[in-house]
Amino acid sequence: MSKYITLLTVAALALATPALAASSDFVGTWTNTDSSTRGITRIVVTPNGDGTLNMQVFGKCSPSDCDWGKVAAVAYSSGVQDNNQTVVSAVYPKGFSNTMVVLHKNAFGMVEAMSLTQFLDKSNRQNYGSVDLFRR
Repeated sequence: MSKYITLLTVAALALATPALAASSDFVGTWTNTDSSTRGITRIVVTPNGDGTLNMQVFGKCSPSDCDWGKVAAVAYSSGVQDNNQTVVSAVYPKGFSNTMVVLHKNAFGMVEAMSLTQFLDKSNRQNYGSVDLFRR
């Protein structure tokens, strides 16, 4: 029984602990693990060559996915003297709304993407957010 509890504790900590990462660890094409998503289907992170990143997001559309475009992305660490970047974000201005996409690499090498949409057009639509899991 104690081995079972220890195993559960280790698994819980692994899920909660962010993976150590450099901004280059986010580079690549990330595909949503939910193939039937109605939201973001794919995220492409590319280097600029100067240490900065770009992010390109694709959303579910028919017959093919919608390209949100390529925008500058910003990498974050847990402190000003920490070179370990664990989060990358980008903002997509769409005129009627802004969507911030925040990527966090988990301990299993997958990316958790949170998207937060704020409506600017006075349409009285609710701002909303979602979280999806992506793999390379």
